Amino acid sequence: MRVRVLLFGPEADAAGASEVSVDVDETPTCAALRAHLARAVPALVPSLPGCRFALNGEFAPDSSAIGEGDEVALIGMVSGG
Repeated sequence: MRVRVLLFGPEADAAGASEVSVDVDETPTCAALRAHLARAVPALVPSLPGCRFALNGEFAPDSSAIGEGDEVALIGMVSGG
């Protein structure tokens, strides 16, 4: 299955794009997607441990399954006040 991942801020800058697509195993989890992203876009490796995924507009734990057509976003650490 091909998953399109939306990127923002420093992660988009590191990847040089606002989205990337990766091929993943059938019915992948967010944890599996994180591993696939590390291989597909090595520039993201430093920030991946601190990032969270959002599925269809909701934060999702690493154990969440990603379905065909889900909107997936990689959300980096945010700081500020």
